[in-house]
Amino acid sequence: MKTALGYLIVAGLSILLIQGCGPSEEELREQERARQQAVQDSLQLVYEAQMEQLRQDSIEQARLDSIAAAEARRTFDYSETGRFAVQIESWRSEEKAQAQADMWKERGFENTFVVKHGDEDSGNVWYRVRVGRFDTREMAENMTQALREDYSQDSWISVIG
Repeated sequence: MKTALGYLIVAGLSILLIQGCGPSEEELREQERARQQAVQDSLQLVYEAQMEQLRQDSIEQARLDSIAAAEARRTFDYSETGRFAVQIESWRSEEKAQAQADMWKERGFENTFVVKHGDEDSGNVWYRVRVGRFDTREMAENMTQALREDYSQDSWISVIG
């Protein structure tokens, strides 16, 4: 009987020790709060990563749109009969004007030409270096903007009669 009582006492103590070794109610609640906080932190990190990706995508799209706009601005529709040209330079020397026109052609402005302007009797003659003929003022304005941005070249639009 003593042995049976001893076993019962040992078994009871074992049960108490096992229960005592497990987490308390407070510890279980704290573990649950920690788990929920970890879930919230994970969701916040995912949200922030998605927002950063959207921001990067937006920046990239703006860059691509800017490049497309610049390329559109740099696509020039020349016309044989257009009323607008862009004057780049003006020289007293016909040779200098033609050399400059050739330089602009080498840069890719194939519709560069020289126009003689002035009164030979008075000696007030200028040779104007122009690019164009464009059907619209907008296309000529695109050319002036491209010249300014790419070559820091001042220019102006001339209406051809």
